[in-house]
Amino acid sequence: MASTWIWRGSYDRLEKVTYDERALHTSGERSGTPIHAQPWTNVLPGDAVIACSAARAIESSRFKGVWLLNVNGQLVERMTDEEKQRIWRRTGLFGGNRLDNERYYRVSVVHLEPVEMLRIDASGKVSNGKPIVRAEPANVHSIGQWPEDQALRRVVRTAVQALYALGLDIGEAEVALGGDGRTAVRAAWPMLRDTRLEAVMLRRFAVWHAAAGAEAADRGPLLIGADPEFVLVTPAGKVASASRFFGAGVGGAAGADAVLIGRRLLYPVAELRPEPAEDPAALAANVRRLLLRAADRISDPALRWAAGAMPVPGLALGGHIHLSGAPLTSRLLRLLDSCAAFPLALVEDPAGRARRPRYGTLGDFRQQPHGGFEYRTLPSWLISPAAAKAAFALALLCAREAEHLHYIPALEERYAAAYYAGDRAELAGCLDGIASSISAAASYEELAPYIEPLFQAARSGHTWDESTDIRVKWRIPMTK
Repeated sequence: MASTWIWRGSYDRLEKVTYDERALHTSGERSGTPIHAQPWTNVLPGDAVIACSAARAIESSRFKGVWLLNVNGQLVERMTDEEKQRIWRRTGLFGGNRLDNERYYRVSVVHLEPVEMLRIDASGKVSNGKPIVRAEPANVHSIGQWPEDQALRRVVRTAVQALYALGLDIGEAEVALGGDGRTAVRAAWPMLRDTRLEAVMLRRFAVWHAAAGAEAADRGPLLIGADPEFVLVTPAGKVASASRFFGAGVGGAAGADAVLIGRRLLYPVAELRPEPAEDPAALAANVRRLLLRAADRISDPALRWAAGAMPVPGLALGGHIHLSGAPLTSRLLRLLDSCAAFPLALVEDPAGRARRPRYGTLGDFRQQPHGGFEYRTLPSWLISPAAAKAAFALALLCAREAEHLHYIPALEERYAAAYYAGDRAELAGCLDGIASSISAAASYEELAPYIEPLFQAARSGHTWDESTDIRVKWRIPMTK
């Protein structure tokens, strides 16, 4: 069973987190000798280590196959407000100027989940001692609790994204909510200032982590699904609304996706919803089957079918990946950022840079009712079957090998900055490291035929052309 440990600055002795419903603090608390201290060599692959030290950076090379949380905590402790704001600005989380009719909230987060939400004033002082949200103490298998109010849910999502962008898994963020519903992060720091709440939540995380590891073998096959988008373009370069052919917001295997433009809800984008599969070729076959069905509905042969990141200026497209059978962890999200989003960014059309940061934010996810989750960062890989299969294969490999992939360049500031800036020269610096890491994984031999063409294109500087019609490479008849 996977264990959770706390590192407070000494690699020789780590504290093992155990759950006791009668206990309110972790053993040893924040000073003194931990009751459950054990040699760091007792930490095994599949375990989690939470870095709590503000004085020393944890050496990830010492913990092979271990999930390190708050690995950037010591770096964030040293950051100035300006450095944090630069990171948030590039991800669209920092608004700079005050919002109209601002309200302020402090959100405590433990591994992508809110554990407490407080209303504060502009100085950071708690204005009402009663939490708006606090994790249910009786449910030890659930880490956090999201508010029902949609505006407050946006506040929580902003806090989670702000900490993730800093490389944190546990921490607090102060977020402003404007009268128009917009949010902006104002401050953040590692770990929780309420040490009692922190201790309880770390114990709860340990329960969740152990259960997730124990259930992994019983989940059945790992399935991958998707909901890629494409757009129909007239000979004059205008967008033909997909709702003409699919209907506005219809369900099923294909439909028109909604976009809010001004105050109007429009349906210009076509979306496919293929059946999930266990391997890239099967999922690609399901995608092509839906493209053929879409061709039966789209009656205008003059329309060009376009995909990619932003084939029409101002209209961003996504290639969301669904994973079922793998637990959602911040480690897996950062592996997907590193091994899927970074390589695809190296081959996307240069115009795709304009998609970020409103779309394509690193670590963008949505949990699904079926128990899996949706990774939403990627552009529409419908540009070609090769791009689609590469995206599927990389996502599968990350999900299968999350405990065995050690190189995570998404945690490095220079590569994250290059991704958002569209700086191919800088981003390409991590490609060999990614290739070396994934090629050592057990799943690589099976998935290599889908992955290697993408890496070869990235190394040679080739990019996809979003002005082409995707039907050509998908072998979809152009005329009826």
